[in-house]
Amino acid sequence: MAIPAQAQAILQAAVEAGVGSGAALAWQRDGARDLLAIGRTTLPQWSNQSVATDSLFDLASLTKPMATLTLLVPELAAGRLALTDRLDKHLPASQGTERGAATIGQLVSHTSGAPAWLDFFAATRETPAPTRATAVQRLVLTTPNSHAPGSAAVYSDLGFMALGWLLEHVTGEPLDVLFATRVAAPLGLRAGFRRLSQPQPAPQAVVATEVWPARSMAGQPLQGVVHDDNCAALDGVAGHAGLFGSVSDAAIWADAWLAAVTGRPRRGAILDPAVCRALITTPGCPGTSWRHGWDTPSQPGSSAGALAPPDAFGHLGFTGTSVWFSPRHAAFAVLLTNRVHPTRDVVAGIRALRPGVHDALWQSLPEK
Repeated sequence: MAIPAQAQAILQAAVEAGVGSGAALAWQRDGARDLLAIGRTTLPQWSNQSVATDSLFDLASLTKPMATLTLLVPELAAGRLALTDRLDKHLPASQGTERGAATIGQLVSHTSGAPAWLDFFAATRETPAPTRATAVQRLVLTTPNSHAPGSAAVYSDLGFMALGWLLEHVTGEPLDVLFATRVAAPLGLRAGFRRLSQPQPAPQAVVATEVWPARSMAGQPLQGVVHDDNCAALDGVAGHAGLFGSVSDAAIWADAWLAAVTGRPRRGAILDPAVCRALITTPGCPGTSWRHGWDTPSQPGSSAGALAPPDAFGHLGFTGTSVWFSPRHAAFAVLLTNRVHPTRDVVAGIRALRPGVHDALWQSLPEK
């Protein structure tokens, strides 16, 4: 299904106005998919190249559903884990901690009581590299709750960081290896984590993010290394951030989720339909837009747009990424930008771009 001209024009105008240096969009409806890539991988003052549909973006918090939640589904389907299980039942490091008393369901639905965010990068900056990951884990698990578990949904990176360690413990494999073998390989994705401690290919084909004084070298933007500081403190591999992927990668993964929740047969299926449908429909607590691992549009002002179908669900990423689905229309949209390039401080552009593009897509759908 061709991307509507209005959506293309909105995206082009946003990049020209400085919402990052480049963007990519995938739009699929009834199995027909169209991809669009515009702009450059960096602003003109740095070496750059054209953004293509296989250019890698820092997916930021799309890591949560694309890696952590996707890897969690088979464990839930096989009964090795249950949403009602406490974290400390399966993760010894969490025993006697605040996070350990939360259930997996609370962690995945952002209702565990964990605070939204803390700067673990700064808190462990002087910690020797070999023990830094352990220090971060201890801080994440022991940080006091900001509210009573189950009382409210507060979007929190801490819960998904803990879920990443849970998956590593119960499977015996690092999260980047788990994603590579259980998600990327079966689906044919180039997406993956990029460890800071390991040599990586030249970053030119990776879309740049921020000129961030805490970590940027000589005023250069971060490019090919994770933007999220707390993920950087964990060597670039974490349950909440760290994944790099193209719009093509994200669309293939999104199609796997859409097939699961709609019951459409798909070659190489890696997701259990019943578990996926339960995750997208069950609220974490009363009165919240959050389900288990997924958000739903909260009006007014949703990034999904004012015209989002009633069954829409999706997720955002801080660097300017998002995915939104409508199962009843067999449709999804993946929007990737580097809106934090060269700075995170300008937010008006992405706040207008997201609903604008999505409304242009939704209004092309037939009524159902």
